[in-house]
Amino acid sequence: MTDELVSGIAEAEERLGGPDVRSYDLDDWGDDRRFWEMWGGRQAEVILVICRADGRIVLQTKRFYPPGVFRLPTGGVHEGERLLDAVRRELREETGLTTPPERFLGVLRYRFRREGVPMERASYVFLVRGGATPLRAQDEREGISAFREVPLSQLERVAESLESLPGDWSVWGAFRALEHRFVAEAVGVRREA
Repeated sequence: MTDELVSGIAEAEERLGGPDVRSYDLDDWGDDRRFWEMWGGRQAEVILVICRADGRIVLQTKRFYPPGVFRLPTGGVHEGERLLDAVRRELREETGLTTPPERFLGVLRYRFRREGVPMERASYVFLVRGGATPLRAQDEREGISAFREVPLSQLERVAESLESLPGDWSVWGAFRALEHRFVAEAVGVRREA
């Protein structure tokens, strides 16, 4: 796969398998303040699908989120950083885990406009086995305030909850719901295979 947003894609594919690639046209979402706060300083992010020993999936919340909002952990890929290095760094910063990723699940590509200018960003989705080790954010700047573990079957409900966020959280929630639906499908399909 050719992808100019980050380096190390071929290495990730060789070590962890070829990802499912999805594209989303998000229209003018770039004009939304929360959406742009998330993407303004980064070209790409990693999504961490941390599967615990009992099969549950790890979600997190942050101090500044609306009450009750939990989602999959994500983090930005720094400029010039190789993809698998970003996965390891973000996993350690967000949870304290040092487990290597097990599978490259997906690439979610987004096209949108910011003040009429076309832009592209991408999320790279990785499956990580999280064992039973207690989770603890290592980087206080992340603002992570709690973790929750849910069965894979609950990710659709998490997506619905994110999509129903009101006011200035609505576009951000609708965007974050996309990744939860993708993961529910991708992990469910891979488990059956």
